[in-house]
Amino acid sequence: MILSQLLQPQNNNLDIFRVIAALLVIYGHASTFLPGEAGSDFVFDWLGFDYSGSLAVKFFFMLSGLLVTHSLLVRPQIFPFLLRRAVRIFPGLFVCIFLSVFVLGLIVTSLSVEEYLLHPQTWRYWLHNSSLIGLQWELPGVFTNAQTSTVNGSLWTLPLEVMCYASLIFFYLLVLRWHHNFAGLMLLAIIILIFYCVSLWPSELIKFKEPLLLGGCFCIGALATLLRYRLVLGIKGIVLCLGAVFLMWQTPLQQLAFYCVFFYVCLYLSGTALFTKTLRFPGDPSYGIYIYGFIIQQCLVMVYPAQGILFNQIAAAIIAIIVGYFSWYLIEKPAIRMMKKRIR
Repeated sequence: MILSQLLQPQNNNLDIFRVIAALLVIYGHASTFLPGEAGSDFVFDWLGFDYSGSLAVKFFFMLSGLLVTHSLLVRPQIFPFLLRRAVRIFPGLFVCIFLSVFVLGLIVTSLSVEEYLLHPQTWRYWLHNSSLIGLQWELPGVFTNAQTSTVNGSLWTLPLEVMCYASLIFFYLLVLRWHHNFAGLMLLAIIILIFYCVSLWPSELIKFKEPLLLGGCFCIGALATLLRYRLVLGIKGIVLCLGAVFLMWQTPLQQLAFYCVFFYVCLYLSGTALFTKTLRFPGDPSYGIYIYGFIIQQCLVMVYPAQGILFNQIAAAIIAIIVGYFSWYLIEKPAIRMMKKRIR
């Protein structure tokens, strides 16, 4: 099928790929909490330039670029678009931050309840992280003796996601709404510049590499949306893409080639009968898995310090799936339902 057909909800099962990506983030983060027992990362062993958690986040951004650009083109109204994006991020985030600060924090902090609640860092964490403005990474007395005292490091990608949404709106108002072909050429130029230039950056600028690559991945998804009536998903396309990866391997564009092919293959698989019929499951717990996975892994290390990395990965995955479904059915889905009524 062509991509425009796949984007019809009944023709794809992208939810399962979101869940797999969120679980890959948990798999990749385990070595952060248990570095002495860290095993090999199968994605890094295979690619050599990326690891599982990072590849999963890039998939999230490519998929986000695809779906939100399609949403904006199908319903070109700015306020409903902003409302849909805000409802998808903030209700679940608000509850996660509240539980992190006023439940988990109160239980595990080494300070007294009064000291913890009166500490300015407690309120800075709550306010800044709930609004995604100037993220804070530590709560007073929480995980201070752990391998990392960062409380929920996974949140760092969410402000970047919001920035991508804002950039898309400006891009739509200035270029995309007037001329799709020119907008596509601009996106292609941005993508090539990002991936080509980043590979040539000196080591002192490496801290800016990942955010820029995530923006580039968002642009890949947006460009795919513009090509949705021309982009055919099939085995022949996979073969051609693999040939392109082979030709670009060991060049500055090898990452770009791999990410495009990886995304293409995931889209193709999501439209096959295996995923649309056999493996389809209710709800979308992926966001809850992502925003709770990091702190679940931290808690597991604190409670079971003698257990190894495999235990952390498996136990965190199971708990995160359960918590993700609670977040979906109790918070995210009701918020989406209210948002739809508001838009109507």
